[in-house]
Amino acid sequence: MRRVRAAFLATAFALAACGGEPQQEAAAPEPAPATTAGSMLKEPASGSTAGSAIPAQFIGAWDAETGTCDPASDLRLDINPQAIGFYESQGTLIRLAEAIDGSTVVELAMEGEGDTWDMTMTLSLSGAGAAERLIVQHRGEPGQPAPEPLRLKRCPT
Repeated sequence: MRRVRAAFLATAFALAACGGEPQQEAAAPEPAPATTAGSMLKEPASGSTAGSAIPAQFIGAWDAETGTCDPASDLRLDINPQAIGFYESQGTLIRLAEAIDGSTVVELAMEGEGDTWDMTMTLSLSGAGAAERLIVQHRGEPGQPAPEPLRLKRCPT
């Protein structure tokens, strides 16, 4: 069931990434996922395992670029320093690592609909102001290609 749920979430994020508004200007190049090579990660700071916090620049509510930011949106993420809330599931921070390129790799203990599983994703930002986007890259299943990154807009507070 855990693999089915992870595959479902990855597919939902990939499908959402396919939609959206046409880009009016060339997007800045996305940072390379920091999850592929340990040499891309910074040396862990003290407290970089459980008890550390998701960096402040990622904190807040995010939704699909075409989303309404409604709390019931199925692609909305609510990020706080210790957890990420998804549609019908919640992930509590297990550990994180900051990458040289400014992205952050987070490992979450997920719980939802009576099931539990672990999930690893890379969070990075692109753009600024109204064009700021949270780029979420999930790791694919072993032997499978990684799903396309999801681009989310920041929701108003």
